[in-house]
Amino acid sequence: MSAAGDMPVELNFAPEWARQPAGPITVTSSGDRPRRREQAPDRRRADPAGQRARRPGPPPGRPPHDRRMPLRERPRAPEPEPPPVAVAFIPERRGLKPLVVRLAHSARAYPLFEVANLFLSKPDFYAVKIEARDNAAGQESVSLHQCGECKAAFLDRTQAVSHAFQKHGDQFYAREETRSEPPQGAFRCVARCPLSGELLGPPNYHAFADRLQDLHASRFASMPLDAYRRQLVNETDPALIERWKQQACIQTVYRTLRAEPAQTFTRRAQAESHFQDHYADGMVRAGRRVIVPGSVCQTLEDEALRRLIEAARAYESRFPLRLAFSIQSAFRHLGLHMFKHGSKETFVTAIVPNPIEPDRTDAGIRRILETIEAHPGVKRQELASILNPEAAPDNPDAPPLLQTLRWLVGKGHIIEFFNGTLILPPRRSEPEADSPPAKPAGTPDPTGGKP
Repeated sequence: MSAAGDMPVELNFAPEWARQPAGPITVTSSGDRPRRREQAPDRRRADPAGQRARRPGPPPGRPPHDRRMPLRERPRAPEPEPPPVAVAFIPERRGLKPLVVRLAHSARAYPLFEVANLFLSKPDFYAVKIEARDNAAGQESVSLHQCGECKAAFLDRTQAVSHAFQKHGDQFYAREETRSEPPQGAFRCVARCPLSGELLGPPNYHAFADRLQDLHASRFASMPLDAYRRQLVNETDPALIERWKQQACIQTVYRTLRAEPAQTFTRRAQAESHFQDHYADGMVRAGRRVIVPGSVCQTLEDEALRRLIEAARAYESRFPLRLAFSIQSAFRHLGLHMFKHGSKETFVTAIVPNPIEPDRTDAGIRRILETIEAHPGVKRQELASILNPEAAPDNPDAPPLLQTLRWLVGKGHIIEFFNGTLILPPRRSEPEADSPPAKPAGTPDPTGGKP
């Protein structure tokens, strides 16, 4: 078991801004914000009455998509319908184990929801469960497709197969480059992809269509081909035309590694078609439920799924109910204890609270217990000052008191919270913290509603 100092988890639940090093701060209030008329004194002098002429509105009959129309008056494009799937965040064991060690080492109690947010801040510590929801009558059912190699998820099988070939095709094909003579002829322009910067060649070149399909399939398969084609820009710069000629000299061929006899393909589309026929079923599996590592979710190529997961993560960060519920179950299995305190907030600790009667202890321990009972939420330094006002202020934790306090905390007779406050465990048995509190009524949930 690793030492606590080697843990990749930091149990610091202060806000992010409070953890930053101190530095110069520049404050700009709304009253100090320069106004537009102060930046243009000439216009103000030209209008001594202080009444500027208002811009005329759009003339009658102007179409609503006119670019001259103010932004707030233009119709907004409808938001795409989210896919009918439910999203839930679940903890990974690689995050659970070191955190359990750290909790046991600290002997303090930590708020369960803050621990859940700690997991959300580390993609390696959680996974995302995606499930297809039952559709209403008349709606088309949804299948999920997952790459067996890297666990990326897709709603469309064609996109999943294209991803598997592009990212993991080296397991099945050797890619080799061959060089030939540059294209001959007078070319007036070349098409350029502004999304990638790639030069596709002149639109009238015989290999242009193949190059277009290959680049679309390998880089932008999530975009319809017609929409991608409309993104292309024709460039007339002679330097770009010459660069394309030099690039066209190099051709990538694909040679099979597992097929007997070996086959060679001169086009990516041919190799991908071979992959589809022989290897795709083994690389891409379909189902109604997939689990994707958190680190993979951040770079999903399926835009609809990525947007849904980002929205669910933002929601879970505000109220991590489902992740907290999953973490709670895992913590119980690993021997940690949950209890509720105050306004029924759930805390997790490695020490089971174990109340004792002060009357059944010696005088020193009884004084500590009675003082904490009279001052719930007191901290160590404050406790030492109350018990021994004569002690030096620079050494409030006298060794005997500190040792006794550690022993009482370790036995569960005193609960020490993550912020250093101390309380006594309740003497009457209370129900275990079976589940985190429910979410506030009326809170929208983009995750799909399934835990």
